Amino acid sequence: WRDQIRSVGRISILGQFLCSGQLLNNTSGDETPYFLTAQHCVEDATEAPTVVAYWNYEAPFCGALTGGSLSQNQSGSTLVASSPWQFGSDFALLLLEDAPDPSFGVHFAGWDATGATPGGAVGIHHPAGDEKSISFDEDPLRAVNYYGRGNHQWRVDAWDLGTTEGGSSGSCIFEPSSGRCVGTLTTGTASCSLPDGYDIYGRFDVHFDGTA
Repeated sequence: WRDQIRSVGRISILGQFLCSGQLLNNTSGDETPYFLTAQHCVEDATEAPTVVAYWNYEAPFCGALTGGSLSQNQSGSTLVASSPWQFGSDFALLLLEDAPDPSFGVHFAGWDATGATPGGAVGIHHPAGDEKSISFDEDPLRAVNYYGRGNHQWRVDAWDLGTTEGGSSGSCIFEPSSGRCVGTLTTGTASCSLPDGYDIYGRFDVHFDGTA
């Protein structure tokens, strides 16, 4: 998962709110700096310019919870498209003001808009805004109607390894076999204090089709 890890960034909004997100490539494969997160993180076009993206904020070795650096960062973005959580999709697609510095070594993740049921989930995120973490669920996901507007979400019933926290919102779940983004974290009960809790992800195919 080293490539996908390099696509994920920690973001601050309005200088106070923390979320996660990731660079996504487009169908042209030209590495236009599109950044996907949750709409409840970046609510409208006035908030997008306040976004600061931090790259490679990671512990120096696996299992460590501290020791990361916030020195690799950039500011500013434009809101390209979004759908609020009240309508069941909860995504915000941003165009970063500048391409990330080549020295940051970022990756542009792939995505899957087919709507095929994922055979499991890998989440890469910044829990509570802390150093980057990775979570694994080996069970097939379920499409659910969490917000009452249609089956627009994927549900992770419980993580087999790891968990999420506030600040993980907006992060992708990657389908294990393809390595592509299939949804973005919108809500859930999973946390360090409730590691068996569930997580709800807005489906990427719903984002893509604009059906919610």
